[in-house]
Amino acid sequence: MKGAIALVKKEMRCYFCSPVAYVIIGLFQLVMGIIFAKFVDIYMRYNTAQRFGAAPQGITLDKLAMYFYQNMAFFLVIFTPLITMRLFAEEKRQQTLELLFTAPIREFELVLGKFFAGYLLSVVMIALSLIYVLFMVMWGNPEVGIIVSTYIGLLLSMACYISLGTLISAMTSSQAIAAVWTFIVLLLLWLLQSLGQGVTAATGFIKWGAVMVNVSPLGHMTNFAEGVIHVKDVIYFFSFIGLMLFLTHRVIESNRWR
Repeated sequence: MKGAIALVKKEMRCYFCSPVAYVIIGLFQLVMGIIFAKFVDIYMRYNTAQRFGAAPQGITLDKLAMYFYQNMAFFLVIFTPLITMRLFAEEKRQQTLELLFTAPIREFELVLGKFFAGYLLSVVMIALSLIYVLFMVMWGNPEVGIIVSTYIGLLLSMACYISLGTLISAMTSSQAIAAVWTFIVLLLLWLLQSLGQGVTAATGFIKWGAVMVNVSPLGHMTNFAEGVIHVKDVIYFFSFIGLMLFLTHRVIESNRWR
C-alpha cells in the first residue's frame, strides 16, 4: 500500500498547491453558510412568534438541522464532479498515465490512491461544516446523536459519490466530460428515490419501485439523518463503493494493454 499512500500525498499536493481545493472548499462553505443563515432566520422568527403566543408550527431545531444536512448532501452531488473530474482524465490528457504504469505501483494501488485523495478533500469540506454544529449547540439543544449519525451518513454518501466520479474520470481524457457525466449520473441516482415511489410496476416478485428507491443513496442517507443506522444501509454504501472501485480497476487495467 506504500504506492497508494505516496499517490495520495502527490494528489493532495496537486489540490492544495493550486487554487482548485481552495475554490471548491470556499464555494461549498459559502453556499452552505447562506443556507444555514436562512434556516437560522426561520428558527429565530419561529421562536419570536412563539413568545408572542403564535400557534405552534412544528418547527424545531432538530427538523431544521435535518433539512440543512439534506441540502448539504444534495450540494455535495454538485461539488463532487469538481473534485473527481481530474483524477484520471488529467493523467490521460497529459499522457502521464503510461508513466504511472511503469512506476512500482500496482493498478489497485493506483485506483485506491486516486480515490482516497479525492475522498480526503471531501472530508475536509464536510469537517469544516462542524462549525454549524457548534452554533446549534450554542443556540439550542439539538440531538447530538442524530447529528453524529447524519455525519456518518454524509461521509458514506460522499465516498459513494467519489467512487463513482473516479470511475467516470477513468473512462475519459476530458475533465469537462468527466464532470458533466458524473453530475448527470449522480443526479439520476438522487432522483431515483422520488421516481421510485411513484412506480408500481412489478416483474414476478421484483417490485421496480422498491428497487429504484433502494438503488438511490438518498433513502439510505435519510435514515442516517433521522438517527437510524441500519446494517442494510451500511452494506449498501460499502457495496456501492466496492463495485465502483472494482470497475475503475478494470478500466485502468484495460488501458495498460491498449
